[in-house]
Amino acid sequence: MIKLSNLADYAVLLMSTIATRPDELHTAASLNRETQVPLPTVSKILGKVAKADLLNSNRGVGGGFSLNLDKENISVADIIEAVDGPVQLTNCIGEEDTNCDYVPVCTTRGKWDKINTAVYQALNNVTLSEMVPNKYDFFPKEETDVINLKEG
Repeated sequence: MIKLSNLADYAVLLMSTIATRPDELHTAASLNRETQVPLPTVSKILGKVAKADLLNSNRGVGGGFSLNLDKENISVADIIEAVDGPVQLTNCIGEEDTNCDYVPVCTTRGKWDKINTAVYQALNNVTLSEMVPNKYDFFPKEETDVINLKEG
């Protein structure tokens, strides 16, 4: 099973929560209350995401975190990489040496790149704004939909 780490999952949740109110400052404590992600985990994630320049960190009284970029320009891959490092499905994709005993006989070692690239592109093509729920999802999105509702 291919599965995101809990840290990556929580990071997407926290960033989505921040993106619902991008003009506000968000504290670790307020995000903890809103999402129920444990406070130490929230703090750890916020630090990593701020270090990756996806969040601005404002210190001091009245400080907190805010989005550094427009949420249209932040991808799910950006968030995952901020907390977990590069998207890498197997150990043999990375540039560092692996301690795999099968390297000399492995016939799939160079083949994982295509799959890894496809997964990365899928994550990179989903923006943070797509992860944020629309506040009024139950309203029609276009005027023609309203007309169709009245006629139907």
